[in-house]
Amino acid sequence: MGVQSMNQNLKVMKKLIVILVSAIGLNAFAQDSPKHMNVLAVNGLNMRSKPESNARVVTKVDYGKQVEIVEKTQVELNLGWVSDHWYKVRFRGREGFIYGGYLSHLPAPNVQQTQAISDLLPLYGASAFETDGSVIETKEWFGNDTVKIQVVKFTNGAELELELGKNGSKAVLVLPATVQEAYVLVEALLKTHGMTSMLDSLRFIRGRDGMLKRVNNASGSILIRPVDKEVTAITLTHQTATDQH
Repeated sequence: MGVQSMNQNLKVMKKLIVILVSAIGLNAFAQDSPKHMNVLAVNGLNMRSKPESNARVVTKVDYGKQVEIVEKTQVELNLGWVSDHWYKVRFRGREGFIYGGYLSHLPAPNVQQTQAISDLLPLYGASAFETDGSVIETKEWFGNDTVKIQVVKFTNGAELELELGKNGSKAVLVLPATVQEAYVLVEALLKTHGMTSMLDSLRFIRGRDGMLKRVNNASGSILIRPVDKEVTAITLTHQTATDQH
């Protein structure tokens, strides 16, 4: 590995450590009640007069805004790999229907400056959730590489694990969410951080029930998989470029 690559990776490691340590003192977003959900569609969602894609648009609800859930309808819709029902909602005094595939109980990601895909999860966790205790840090040795492992737990049951080594970094965020909900979150993270092209390389696997079971890509930089019922792990990996001499 060249000196320049090592210096760049050290900068990434220091930045991720600062993110985790700073998270302890951050105020979390207010926890959404079950009657409210957040819009994770980066271009916003149309609220319509009926639970139909061609119904009249009552208003548009922008990315990151919260709607009040009135009821879940029996009308379903499939958009690509996302399947869900239409919901009757209230927003700013109006009532209408919104497709639920891009509504989430998870907060919408903020736009923050980063270049490494593995930064996205610690940035999101620090801004979206309240930490539960201190950062747990250990070290492991893999050949000539010393890997720092840091674990942060959050009060909503989510957990973040970071692996930081000279060859790159890996972040794993375990969430109380389905694979589909986790995918919608990753889609928002990539789109809001200028990494939209990475969505083109994703591979999707459905279960027997027709719902998403696994999402990954050939390079191994993105993996979304179930851990338990409605508990999902998102893994984002950044490999440091090495000099070829």
